[in-house]
Amino acid sequence: MKGIFFSVIMVFLIICLIIFSSIQSSLISFYSSQIAVENRIEAMLRFYENIVRDSRKSMEIMTGRALCSAINYVVTNGNPLQSSNETIAELILGGSIDGVKQPLMEGSTAKDWEDSIEYLGSLQAFETSVEIKDLVIEPEDSFHLSISYSLSVKLYDNRIIEANLSRITREKIIVSIENLEDPLYPLNTYGRIVNVIRLSPHWLNYSSEDLVNLKDDLENSYYHPSLYGASFLDRLEGKYFVQSKYQKQNPVGLESFVNKDKMLSAGLSVRTNATNIDYLYFSNSNVAAYSISGMPANFRLDNETTIEGKTHLQIYNVTVIE
Repeated sequence: MKGIFFSVIMVFLIICLIIFSSIQSSLISFYSSQIAVENRIEAMLRFYENIVRDSRKSMEIMTGRALCSAINYVVTNGNPLQSSNETIAELILGGSIDGVKQPLMEGSTAKDWEDSIEYLGSLQAFETSVEIKDLVIEPEDSFHLSISYSLSVKLYDNRIIEANLSRITREKIIVSIENLEDPLYPLNTYGRIVNVIRLSPHWLNYSSEDLVNLKDDLENSYYHPSLYGASFLDRLEGKYFVQSKYQKQNPVGLESFVNKDKMLSAGLSVRTNATNIDYLYFSNSNVAAYSISGMPANFRLDNETTIEGKTHLQIYNVTVIE
């Protein structure tokens, strides 16, 4: 009898061990599966964050190439753009101007970036769909452009059916226009004069008693912010004044001093008595211009408003020759 009772107990214990082992195996399998899901979700989130970051960096590169392409097109053809912000958007998205592919944009368009991201996603077993659209290009200030865009990202996990991500965000980057060529100069000098946009190192540091800074600005045709002078986008369109579509509360325009001596050296006729402020000089604006004490004989300044409620005579702190 005792033997039978002992056998029953042993069978019961064995069954319990089998059940416990089975439950433990199930729990281990469940937790392993959960950890795998969590790891894939974390990988998906990291990949998404990398996509967003990379879109900003890539947009900076694409925008730089698009700006160079737009300038090259204007200078080469001698014709301004119809709508520079729309043209730059077309260049970034498809690498073309009016449907004509531009060499500088080869391999550097939003479509190229989208394809590369989708390929990288496939390497991680993510079915990936990304799209950049709805670009808005506008001046941020006199020396920077802002580029905002809609970024759509869809990720599906080919390994774990429960995991997917779909987001649309609005991103924005700021791009400097310094060291780019000013298209207004070649458009108004038969392509003979090239001027690179560089903020004056002397801006707001001028003295009527020491004209070294002002003369250096004239010699190098450095740029200054302007309330009414054409912005970079306006200049691509051959405009002399800021258009309402690009205006903001803060100044976005530019102005430089036309170097009349360099124009003479290039075989161009010069209006000696006209102001040296570029947008007023090129537009043949009928504004009074004054000789300035201590400056070259053909240098003139007008008394039109520039920024901070000051006129050109005030902002450059000069003395007029009566």
